[in-house]
Amino acid sequence: MQPKRINKWLNQSDLLSQTDNKKILSWLNEEGSITKRISSKSNFKLEVLHDGIGNAQKEEYKALNIIPEKVRIREVILYGNSIPLVFARSIIPRLVSTKGYPGLESIGSKPLGDLIFESDLFVKTHREFAEFRNADSKKIWGRRTQFQVKGYPLSIMEVFLFS
Repeated sequence: MQPKRINKWLNQSDLLSQTDNKKILSWLNEEGSITKRISSKSNFKLEVLHDGIGNAQKEEYKALNIIPEKVRIREVILYGNSIPLVFARSIIPRLVSTKGYPGLESIGSKPLGDLIFESDLFVKTHREFAEFRNADSKKIWGRRTQFQVKGYPLSIMEVFLFS
């Protein structure tokens, strides 16, 4: 189910040179909660695809500036009116859950975005953008946002399953 990234991660100015699609740009540049944005216009549902301890991809460790270690990997689909709209993949190093924000351990099927926007402990440090291909080989866009939680890094990638 995971969309495949087809180009390098881009900064904001590079993004603007790659697309002028106002609809997708509004989602990519959303500063508020994606969950709340979906919920405001439709029936929201979250499906947890995977939530467990494992090895992230090499470039995910590099983006977080941490040495490779077992991390919590959480993959979910966000739906609006039963239509899959967003695939999200979170990389949560152990220290984020144990020392940064212990409440992450018991998140269950609650959207991670809800926690991020309810607590001032989550500080956005970096955002980048990339094109992906979905299962039908259609080009779609996504973003990856890094946060610090009491100095510990966390990464959330959101791929918008529409164009």
